[in-house]
Amino acid sequence: MQLQELLKLPVYRGARLLAGKGGAARQVKSVNMMDAPDIIGFLKPNDLLLTTGYAMRDKPEELAGLIRQMAENGCAGLGIKLKRFLHEIPQSALDLADELDFPLIELALEPSLGELLQASLSRMMEKHNEELHYAIDLHRDFSRMIMQGHGIAAVIQALSRVVEGTALLMNHRCETIFGSGPLPDAVFGQLREQSRRMLAGQPDSDAETVGLRLPADETEEGPEAFFYRIRLPQQTYFMVLVNAARMDGSPLPSLAVEQAANVIGFELMKQQAVRERTRRFKNEYFDNLVEGRFGSAAEILHSGKRYGLQDRVPYLCIAAQTDPGTGEADDSQFQKRDYIYERLKTMLSERKRKFVMFNKKERYVLLVEWERQPASGVALLSRELAELQESLFSADRVSLSFGIGNPAEQLTQIPGAFKEAANALELGYRGRQTRFVQIYRAKEVAGLLGMIPKEARRDFVAESFRPLANVEPGEREELLNTARAFLETQGQIAETAKRLYIHRNTVAYRMAKFEKLTGRSLRDPNDSLRLRLAFLLRELQ
Repeated sequence: MQLQELLKLPVYRGARLLAGKGGAARQVKSVNMMDAPDIIGFLKPNDLLLTTGYAMRDKPEELAGLIRQMAENGCAGLGIKLKRFLHEIPQSALDLADELDFPLIELALEPSLGELLQASLSRMMEKHNEELHYAIDLHRDFSRMIMQGHGIAAVIQALSRVVEGTALLMNHRCETIFGSGPLPDAVFGQLREQSRRMLAGQPDSDAETVGLRLPADETEEGPEAFFYRIRLPQQTYFMVLVNAARMDGSPLPSLAVEQAANVIGFELMKQQAVRERTRRFKNEYFDNLVEGRFGSAAEILHSGKRYGLQDRVPYLCIAAQTDPGTGEADDSQFQKRDYIYERLKTMLSERKRKFVMFNKKERYVLLVEWERQPASGVALLSRELAELQESLFSADRVSLSFGIGNPAEQLTQIPGAFKEAANALELGYRGRQTRFVQIYRAKEVAGLLGMIPKEARRDFVAESFRPLANVEPGEREELLNTARAFLETQGQIAETAKRLYIHRNTVAYRMAKFEKLTGRSLRDPNDSLRLRLAFLLRELQ
């Protein structure tokens, strides 16, 4: 409880706050009574010390030193019975107490220190019990809201009423998933930035709770915000209170926030567990499907219906994977995988596509309904996937690639379609590509070339690129990669530059050098065909 509240007890009638009035709101967690010379070693933060001043009766000038030590130790205040051993407080002690906002209290001769101690501890125990009952009641009320199906949104609304402010719940992507009321876009932006700082563990941002005043605009003072971190095993959320009128140092609103965070944390863990269990069963079904563990088409359909698969509906199978070497650290793998999964679902849903989604180990598998789509339909879908690639990379530095198989006319053909999509994905990686959309028909060409004897393939590649043999290895790979990318983008310099992350002038320079050294034109049909074959055969080596 606060010191100023404790001093209102009848037992403190006659006490006077001599100095340090700015610290009257300090929290008191315990009361101590002692007159030993080495008293500071026995005091703890938030202790209120009651003394007769006996230890300093002959050296009152030492009182200032005790005040400084207690203030540094975070004590709540010092109460002294004057006219017993100390008849007055040195002015130096009073000045220091005011400077440090450390409460210095003159106690009346009656009641005794023992009576003051007993009454103080008794009231503090009563206060603690009140707070405990308050917390239990709130926890019960919040839990009842969840159990009755009102959800986290109801808890957020109730908390908002308790603290008399706006309450938000933000996820690990700094997105608001529940809120009790609207806030200006600028405030939302500032809240997201502070959440990112806390997630990143920047200085002064790794505490469980953070209170701050947001930057002001030109017309009015910025709002106050209070962040409460909710740590879950795999993710972190933030309870955020904006302009909460009752977050004024009283423990009750803080207890309300704590109980709401506990209840919401358990509910989020339950929801995540349910999602993970459902997804695990779903992925086990797909594993059984592609591994041929079902005994009949009827069994495939019966089990698949619960996940949205339909009979006699063609599906286009797409396999996606984060590019090798671009993954996140182990402690964020789950968050990133879950984020990509949800983003893929959102992207396809926004484009009104009907689909079913699975995971196959590190791959995301999309089965998109494909009712006799024309050839241009694949090109449109490829553009949509490319847009998602760019969005993920620019926003989160996630490098994702796609392999597209041929449509499966029946559910029993899905295993073959998945293998085609996986093969298309592997073909792109063998071509040292990243963030690509590879269609399975390119694999068919590579399969035919694979039937050529290995010795003949090696000789063809060596002869095609022999003029580059004397070029320094690093530069040789740059020239080869640029030429291959130029051919794969149908001779578009801008697209080649975008794929390789280089300037278009650099592309033009490398192309000119490649053509000069090899004596072959990348735009000539015969030369470009030979080079395309040479690049494909090089990947098969």
